[in-house]
Amino acid sequence: MIGYLRPTAIVLAMLTASGPVWADFAGGRAALKRGDYATALREYTNAAQAGEARAQNDLGVLYERGQGVKQDYAEAARWYRKAAEQGYAQGATNLGYLHESGNGVQRDYSQALAWYQKAADSNWAQAQNNLGGLYERGRGVTRDYQRALMWYRKAADQGLAQGQTNVGYMLETGRGTARDDGQAMAWYLKAAAQGFAQAENNIGALYERGRGVAQSSTTAVTWYRKAVAKGLAQAQTNLGFMLATGKGVERNDVEAVKLYRAAAEQGFAQGQNNLGFMLAYGRGTKRDYLQAKSWYEKAVDQGLAQAMMNLAGLYEFGRGVAKDQAQALALYQKSAEAGHRPAALRLVDVYTKGQLGESIDPARAKLWADRAI
Repeated sequence: MIGYLRPTAIVLAMLTASGPVWADFAGGRAALKRGDYATALREYTNAAQAGEARAQNDLGVLYERGQGVKQDYAEAARWYRKAAEQGYAQGATNLGYLHESGNGVQRDYSQALAWYQKAADSNWAQAQNNLGGLYERGRGVTRDYQRALMWYRKAADQGLAQGQTNVGYMLETGRGTARDDGQAMAWYLKAAAQGFAQAENNIGALYERGRGVAQSSTTAVTWYRKAVAKGLAQAQTNLGFMLATGKGVERNDVEAVKLYRAAAEQGFAQGQNNLGFMLAYGRGTKRDYLQAKSWYEKAVDQGLAQAMMNLAGLYEFGRGVAKDQAQALALYQKSAEAGHRPAALRLVDVYTKGQLGESIDPARAKLWADRAI
C-alpha cells in the first residue's frame, strides 16, 4: 500500500534587477505575499505586457491557480510560453508541465520533454526532476532508468526535495542502479528534513518493512502521521492500514475508515479499495455493499488489481449486485493478468474444482498456478 508521487510544482520567479518594469514586478510579488491577488494580477500584467519574463511566468501562475482571476489554463500556457521563449527556465518548466498534464494545451510528452530539457540545461532543478520523471515513465522518450536517475540526482544535489525523494525511490527499487535501501533512506531523510510529505511516507514504509533500518511498526506510524498531517493520500492509506491491523498502534477501525475515506476522496486507488473493503465487511462503519462496489469500481478504473479481485467477490456471491459468475470470472482473470497472485490462485481453484460455470480444466489450472509462482 505504498505509493510514490512525482510532484511537478509550479514555480514563481526570483526577485532581481531594478527599473520601472521591475517595480511593477516587485509590486506584484509583494501583493501576492500579502494575499492581494487583484493587485498582484494588475502589477504582473503591466510588467508582463512590457516583456518582463519573470512577470510573464508569475502571471501564468495566477491564471493556472485561479488567483485574482478565473482559472484559465490556456491563458496560463500563453504567458508561460512568452517567458519560456525568452529563455526563462521557470517559464519553460511550467509550460512543460502543462504539456505533460494536458492542461490548457494538448497533452504532448514530446513538447514537455523539449521544454524541460531547455530549463534543465540551464541547471533549473525542478526541470531536471521533471525530466527525470519522463525518462522513468517513458513519456515522450524511450524509458531509461539510468538517465532518469541522472536527472533526479542533478535536482537532488541542488537540494530539491522531490529530486531527493525520487533518487531514494530509484535506489529502493533498484531502477537504474543497484538496490540500496540504506542509501534510499539517507535520501528520504534529506527530503524529510525539508518537511516533504512523500519522503516522510516512504521513510515510514521502510520502517514498516524493515528495509535499510531495523523493523519498527511504531516508528513507521510516527512517520506516516507526519505525512498525514500534510494531507498525503498514500500516507493516509498506509496509516489507515496500520490502524486497521493494529500494527504499531492500537487497532481502531473507525479511524482507519476516516483515513481511507480521506485518501479515496483524493482519488487514491488503494484508499478507494481499502474503503470499499471496510464497507463490504462492516468494519469501522455500517456494512454497505453498494458503496463498497462503488469504491471498488473507482479503484478498478485506475487499474488496481486488488480492487478487481474484491469486486469479483461481490459478483461471485451476489453482494450488493446480482450474482454474475461470468463477470466475477472476468474480473478474477483481469486481476490475475495484472499480476495479483491471490486472483491467480483463485483461478487455480476455479479450474481445479470446476467453479463459476467453468469445467474442470487441469491445463488452465496449471497455467494460472505457474502465473502465481
